[in-house]
Amino acid sequence: PVKLDGFAPAAGTGAAGSTSMAAPPAAASTSTVAAAAAAAITAGGGAGTAEPIPAKKPAKKIKKRAPKKNGAASGASSENDSANLSEETVLRPLSEVGPKFEPLSLPQIQLRIKTLLEKLPTVLPEIPPNYDPETTAATTSALHAPVKSFASIIQITIEEYNLLLSLVSAATYRWGVDRSGASQQNLGVMSAELQQCQEVISNVVSARLSNVLCPAVDLLVGEIEIVRDEGGENNGEGGSSAAIPAKKRKLNEDRLVTTKNTNYERRINHYKRPLVDPSYVHLCHCILARNAHLVRHSVATSVHTAQRVIGDYLNAMKKDSGHEDSKGGYY
Repeated sequence: PVKLDGFAPAAGTGAAGSTSMAAPPAAASTSTVAAAAAAAITAGGGAGTAEPIPAKKPAKKIKKRAPKKNGAASGASSENDSANLSEETVLRPLSEVGPKFEPLSLPQIQLRIKTLLEKLPTVLPEIPPNYDPETTAATTSALHAPVKSFASIIQITIEEYNLLLSLVSAATYRWGVDRSGASQQNLGVMSAELQQCQEVISNVVSARLSNVLCPAVDLLVGEIEIVRDEGGENNGEGGSSAAIPAKKRKLNEDRLVTTKNTNYERRINHYKRPLVDPSYVHLCHCILARNAHLVRHSVATSVHTAQRVIGDYLNAMKKDSGHEDSKGGYY
């Protein structure tokens, strides 16, 4: 190349020179790396290219469902519970009292409560006429007879209804730890509803029935019968004069003279129970006859509500028992 005074050398010539001068160190470093890789492959005893080893990811924790304890026992209990919760359509006789006594099941209680609707009276009594003090007792009794018959049938139904509800506690018994939270909540709701049904009857219906069936009366002595027997000939059932007690009369401080009582007297009290207020009793009969339709409807509504509450409880317990069977050990 031509060198000119006062000018720098050409750029291409300098670049080429520098490239040719830097090439040997780069080649040396490349060869060094290749040699190190070959040495690593030879030391590992393998052939081919080296592949990077991927990093291990942390294993995901999986919850395993533990096996149920006492599987056979739990299966048997679930079968028994499902049998006790199944709906029944046939009334079964009550269990005999003895070592093999079994309480009434909840479906049977529900079915018996349903049948109470058929025992309610179908004929309503007529309203008696206004009270007349001069009316004889026989006439008044004839007027009050249909109302008393209606009240008696309603009272019999209510008594059986209360007895059936008293058996619900034994039919739903289960130890506290064996009952789930949902089961306890369902039982509390059912108990509250059944108690409300009973309170409606006791507060609204029972008082009206009591005023008709058990009116207030007084116990008075109506007649006193005096029976006198002379000489004991007519003393009771053929008694003799020897059975008549002797009467002792004191003459002075030293002597006692015994005299024979020849007259025997016996008093017989005949009691009667007249009404305290006949006009009020007649008014109670009129009130019950006037409201007989609503009284019967109130009792029927309470009975129907009770059997419906028990049915809803049975359905809820079926769902709860199925949910319990599908749970694992970690629930």
